[in-house]
Amino acid sequence: IKRVEILSALQERLPGSPVIGPEHLGSLHTLGEIAAHLGAGTAPAGFSSDRSDQSDRSEDNHDTGSAGQTVHRSTVVPILITGSTRKLPLADSGAIWVTDDGSDFSSTLCDLLRAAGRDTKKVAIKEACINASRTELAGLVICAPVGGTDNNFYEQTFPLLKSAAAALRRSGENGGALFASISRLDGSFGFGTDSAVIDPLSGGLAGMAKTAAHEWNEVSCKAIDLGTFSDCAAAAEAVANELLLDGPLEVGLTPAGRIALKTIDLPELSHQATAPFQAGDVVVITGGGRGVTSAAAIALAAAYKPQLVLLGRSQEFQNEPEWLSPLGDESQIKRAILEHTAEKLHPREIEERYRAIAAGRELKETLAKIAEAGGRAIYRSVDIRDAAAVSVLLDKIRQEYGPIRGIVHGAGVLADRLISDKTPEQFSQVYDTKVKGLQALLAATVQDDLCCIVMFSSTTGRFGRSGQVDYAVANEVLNKLAQTEARRRSACRAVSINWGPWDGGMVTPSLKKVFAGEGIGLIGLKEGSELLVREIAAAGEAVEIIALAGASAASLTGASLPPETPLTEAFRLNLTIEDFPFIRSHVIDGKAVLPMAMAVEWLAHGALHGNPGFRFHGFNNLRICKGIIFDQGSTCSLRVMAGRAEKHDSLFVVPVELTGSNADGHSFLHVRAEIVLVSKLPKGIRSIIDVPSAPYAPGNDAIYDQERLFHGSDLHGIEQVGGCSAKGITALVKAAPKPELWIKQPLRTIWLTDPLVIDCAFQLMILWSFERSGSGSLPSFVGRYRQFQENFPSEGAQIVIRVTEERNHGASADIEFLERTSGKLIARLENYECIIDSSLQKAFRRNQLTQPQCVELEVA
Repeated sequence: IKRVEILSALQERLPGSPVIGPEHLGSLHTLGEIAAHLGAGTAPAGFSSDRSDQSDRSEDNHDTGSAGQTVHRSTVVPILITGSTRKLPLADSGAIWVTDDGSDFSSTLCDLLRAAGRDTKKVAIKEACINASRTELAGLVICAPVGGTDNNFYEQTFPLLKSAAAALRRSGENGGALFASISRLDGSFGFGTDSAVIDPLSGGLAGMAKTAAHEWNEVSCKAIDLGTFSDCAAAAEAVANELLLDGPLEVGLTPAGRIALKTIDLPELSHQATAPFQAGDVVVITGGGRGVTSAAAIALAAAYKPQLVLLGRSQEFQNEPEWLSPLGDESQIKRAILEHTAEKLHPREIEERYRAIAAGRELKETLAKIAEAGGRAIYRSVDIRDAAAVSVLLDKIRQEYGPIRGIVHGAGVLADRLISDKTPEQFSQVYDTKVKGLQALLAATVQDDLCCIVMFSSTTGRFGRSGQVDYAVANEVLNKLAQTEARRRSACRAVSINWGPWDGGMVTPSLKKVFAGEGIGLIGLKEGSELLVREIAAAGEAVEIIALAGASAASLTGASLPPETPLTEAFRLNLTIEDFPFIRSHVIDGKAVLPMAMAVEWLAHGALHGNPGFRFHGFNNLRICKGIIFDQGSTCSLRVMAGRAEKHDSLFVVPVELTGSNADGHSFLHVRAEIVLVSKLPKGIRSIIDVPSAPYAPGNDAIYDQERLFHGSDLHGIEQVGGCSAKGITALVKAAPKPELWIKQPLRTIWLTDPLVIDCAFQLMILWSFERSGSGSLPSFVGRYRQFQENFPSEGAQIVIRVTEERNHGASADIEFLERTSGKLIARLENYECIIDSSLQKAFRRNQLTQPQCVELEVA
């Protein structure tokens, strides 16, 4: 079923690729085999080969969206947390490790957690890194050193985070786990207006917590910023209380109370009448003068006419030989490189030489555009991580061009990997380019009268993002160093711009979909550069700015950017064919298949399990992910996982999952959705008025014919099809019998939904797809379901289906369930998606369990 879904999607997105028929399904088991078939051994048209390029690159070229949109400005303000917070769920067993901060704080914190009933241990980071993977951990608390954080601290801390990941996630699946970081800024993450930033480098710890929150759904993650307390005992008590509370991801702690961060929108900046510096003033820009920083440099040249010094690691531009100058095509250049080189070159060496040529040409073009804009610029090659080399270079710049008046730090590299997969070397490369590069610039200009310091930070630092823990840590450090410089240099505009995705660099359709799903567009080069020009001149404005296209950060912080709520086990189901005999009526290709309708029933029960007193109202975004296979002679254990109910207007939304595990104990996901609960069910209003009326003639004069519907007697619910056309289908269906007739030990005595009625809707879509294309269909996704009665009527229902989209390999539809006599709306199902494929017909015919000793149960 899943293979059909994947292959059908590929056929739609690559219409020119070879057709995949039913005869190919038996041989295409892996993604590699599928790719080889589609391209006959080569990459098919439409695929791009994106390399992980870690060469010098300006900020956020990897992100995407839609260009040319308004760039919205936002910032963050601290607010006092009021009201009560519930206790954080943690596994009963497992220790909480607290790293030694070099003071009595860590020891006191451990004592307080032990007094609260938790097994707690103070650990040294290096030793803890060795033992973490072999220890049963319920929590990890990483404390910033009381004497101040340095770059070596993160080189030691990241391996500990990586080593502890598996143990924390295991505990998260078995009752709950905690990961917390404790920074020492000002108790409000540097956003306080009348406080000094004590340890700006410790601010990067919040980037760790925010990234882990995205990657570890099973673990409760929290970034704590510790303010100034009267003594370490008072500070430890505040932290101990906070660690055991389920609250915001970022919490500041001060003697005045708990502090949360709120994102607020800022007005659009107007053009400043007074320029921040004079024509000819020296402004240093890191990032190689390519991509985003190239656009920024050209915009600064046009606006203020400075003397720009572009720094990068690429070699300084050399005049090209005569044989190279006329060539422009990549293949021509690479061929010419081979022809004009005496020694043998490997493909990688050819690629490196080509990229050096391309970089040089791009840099030459940037310098020409700066000159056209009225500015002046030079380029110098330097490793900005080398503080000594940067200092020597800037001394030479001063001698030739005058004092340094501005810094724009746009350099950055990427090495995207999950925490569990990232190497310490990759972490250091990303971190060092950002942080050590800025430290070198600040140290070399400590005596300069700077009028602006601009850091190219990223929304990854502000919100976190999977795969970018190093990038999040580094950019959060940049944000806090900007706060420090703003306090130290009152006459200097210090600003750290947390850029969203730019329209440039590694733009892929898949990333576009990710950002589009979050409501985020692309920042156009023109729009982003104009914002930079205005921010530099905006004296007195916020230090940390969030810049997003398409939507403002404040409008998104309550939606997609925060991490998901960790899920805990609601209950387990031990499945056997004997205890769940209805499954014998749902067999495809000789395998028992759990109906989607029954998965809905169990997920709804899981959501209500931890939220008594509410009523089931429906679900959002139900997706089938992976099948379940088990032997008839054994028991298959499934876990229904549920998160915390979040209030959305008058609704309460509970994230739920149906998970299983393999023989090695590795957990995987079968079904995911959000269950919607209410205190009182609203009345429903019908939306499908036109009921299909064209007569339907079933094959062989029987609705349940093995040629179309594979369902056994327990699921023979369709009584009469009232009409079927291209626009949809309608029918009268029976109600499900009592739960004890289908399940030997049911969870409830009455159904929350009606699994037979809902399954009949999917059966009707199979009949519809056969009428339209001669092929069967199976459900894969449901966008929204709302139920307006506590229970379905005992006499069954009328089902009306309106097809909203018809595709080569699928269809979408809206479905309404009505009372048979009054026509009153019982429930509505929207954005139903099914896969349509001719290969299913053969599978439908094999609707008996042919091997009783080995039954495969899948979710469809």
